[in-house]
Amino acid sequence: MFGRNSLLNLPFQVAAKTGTTNDFRDNWTLGYTPDLVTGVWVGNADYTPMVNTTGLTGAAPIWSSFMQYAVPIVSNNAPTSFAPPPGIVQKAVCASSGAEPSQWCRGGQRNEFFASNQPPLPPGQDLLRQVNIDTWTGLVAGDACKDFVEDALVMNVTDPWARKWLKSGDGRSWLEANDMPRNPFFAPDRECSSSDPHPILEFSNLADGTVVTERSLPVRGVINVANGGFDKWQLEYGVGPDPAEWILLAEGRNAFTEQSLIYTWDLTNITDSNLSLRLYLSNGEDFYAERHVNLTLNFPTPTPTATPTPTLSPTAPTVAPPTDIPTTGIPPTPTESLTPIPTVPTGTPVVVTPTNTP
Repeated sequence: MFGRNSLLNLPFQVAAKTGTTNDFRDNWTLGYTPDLVTGVWVGNADYTPMVNTTGLTGAAPIWSSFMQYAVPIVSNNAPTSFAPPPGIVQKAVCASSGAEPSQWCRGGQRNEFFASNQPPLPPGQDLLRQVNIDTWTGLVAGDACKDFVEDALVMNVTDPWARKWLKSGDGRSWLEANDMPRNPFFAPDRECSSSDPHPILEFSNLADGTVVTERSLPVRGVINVANGGFDKWQLEYGVGPDPAEWILLAEGRNAFTEQSLIYTWDLTNITDSNLSLRLYLSNGEDFYAERHVNLTLNFPTPTPTATPTPTLSPTAPTVAPPTDIPTTGIPPTPTESLTPIPTVPTGTPVVVTPTNTP
């Protein structure tokens, strides 16, 4: 059929168009170069239908053969190329938007012809552009709303049905397939003003770099929206100055119009020493405001309790009870020596003469 290898693709530049009636009664091919115009019609003289014959299979082969034979003759073997007529310019455009490419063009670029007085949209009107927006209203940020802002890629889509489709499952899939934000902001049409809703979100007793030394931390602050309301608030924490995930501590739908106790955080089981605390306020599916602080936990090291050491009492020396006889210092009393008495045979009278022992 059609394409780079079709019968309409000749060795030189050419423009061509085929045609077929609904009931295959006839078909034609019409084409030209700057040197020659040729038209070929194919059909039955009695106007009866042909059998599955189209302009591409009926007239095109004849037209192609004739052009390849005749054009070199009329051009002296130098077929003339097409030149843009006066007032026509060629411009590079972003393939996904048709505007002149910006630095955020997705899907590549292509060249197109335009009337010189009707050029493509400028790069600033590309499908994607970067804008400093107020995250609470989605409007262009300004002096009246400079507390909650971010540089975001926004889409230049104003049609309400197109916006609705881009929020659908098919639309989000198309955005992902074309390397665009899956849930983008749409380009705002004005800057925010002092009469627009404006969040008031703050920690009143904590700031970046606060060192926490107690394991019970009261979190005080203000949660409110001037000139409007909100869906809900969430108090969350994460590890480090830029947490990969946030863990919910508390949430609610009530406002704190003055500095109030929002939550008391028990840090007993927290083992990390550097944490971030975030207040997140939501306004529908797309809009939000957030405030967070980075905290350092530095609890005092508990002092170990001293173990009492037992005290030994001195043992009193054992004193022997006194006796009537001294044990030292008195010379021993001499013992009397008895003189042995000789044994006398029985029956012989014995005369004992007493003697004095000195």
